[in-house]
Amino acid sequence: MVSFYLYSIFFALVAIAFVAYPWFKDRSAKKRFEVSNANVIKQRIEEIQREAQEGLIDEDEMDTAINEMKVALAEEAEFQQAQQDEAERVSLSARSAKIPLLIGAIPALAIGVWTYYDANQLSGLRDLVDATSNVEQMSQRILGQDASEVSREEYNKYALVIRQQLRKKPDDVTGWQWLARLRMTLGQSEEASQAFDRILDINPNDNQTRMQYAQALMMMGSEENLQDAKRQVLYLVSKSPQDRNYRLLLTVIAAQLGDKETAFDNFALIKAQLSANSQLYVSLVEQLKKMGASDELLALNSQDSNEDQNGNTTQTTANAEGPAFDVSVNISNELKEKLPPSGYLIVFAQDANSGARMPLAVKKIALPSFPITLNLSTSDAMITNFSLKNAKQVTITARISMDEDVMTAPGELQGRVENLDVANTTSAVNLTITEEVQ
Repeated sequence: MVSFYLYSIFFALVAIAFVAYPWFKDRSAKKRFEVSNANVIKQRIEEIQREAQEGLIDEDEMDTAINEMKVALAEEAEFQQAQQDEAERVSLSARSAKIPLLIGAIPALAIGVWTYYDANQLSGLRDLVDATSNVEQMSQRILGQDASEVSREEYNKYALVIRQQLRKKPDDVTGWQWLARLRMTLGQSEEASQAFDRILDINPNDNQTRMQYAQALMMMGSEENLQDAKRQVLYLVSKSPQDRNYRLLLTVIAAQLGDKETAFDNFALIKAQLSANSQLYVSLVEQLKKMGASDELLALNSQDSNEDQNGNTTQTTANAEGPAFDVSVNISNELKEKLPPSGYLIVFAQDANSGARMPLAVKKIALPSFPITLNLSTSDAMITNFSLKNAKQVTITARISMDEDVMTAPGELQGRVENLDVANTTSAVNLTITEEVQ
């Protein structure tokens, strides 16, 4: 950074020298020219006097010639005086113009400096230098068990380091996978899809990445991206027709595109695997109803929602397959007065042992009254192949947020239960919100 500023100062001085040198050179040449003219006339007078002494001319001719030289010298002096008067007039005009020029130069210089600092990448360069020098510490925070407290800025800096490494090794599949995960964690679907696309360029037979690529495209939401996502999943279905995860994603994408035939046919194949209380099922059924799906097609045999004997809201799933947690969420008396008038309750599970920080399961609902019981199961996964089935122990966090972002923000309220064993059944968990995020 210091070298950059030194080079900038050096080149600025060189530019000033190029501008100033011709001006000073011109003034020096002008003075030499004036002295030269006077000396020539004086030398000529001396020559005329010498010629008279040698008898080459008489005294009258000498006087006439000398008078002519003196007249020429007087005319030269008059001409030089006129030039000097004109120069002084121009100089006076220039001095009178300095104030408006200065007034105009100051905002122009300010705008130039602002444009430079706004357009250059010095802040990004400083972030890269800082992130590179602290990469080990950042890795421990992001990959460690306290990663839920990592800020968005730290995730971005870590992604910057990975991008820098990928410039050196553009075919590093592991690096692209980490970059894609970070982008997904930050909700940057477009950047994540670009990373997934790059992985597929290197390894086109990576079906899991193709699945994640389709999910990232789907989250971007435009028709073009949805059509591309559909093509990716159709390819996966052609390779593995019995894979219900592919069928489920194809159903969701087809529903968003309004493709009734594809959506209805695939939903019929996978509906038995869905939980009636999952957000995915509720939103999917709503879309299919609008498309004209029959009640018979949409019917499930496993839904139970009731209130317990104390009147507390309970959302559970009967006949749930695989690991699940019934999370009873309450809030401490000290924090009840800090509850916002509106917002969201976000309950999510993360792998307690691995470096993957993306939630294995997430439930988001409008801010309820407490206590409340929510069910987290494999159907609440953000990514189909990355769910509670992939972990041996999890940390479950409940957070009250003003928005639906899983990332923490100051002023939010949260609580967590750590190192819960994942079993192939539904486990009950009591969780109390006791902390205000600083």
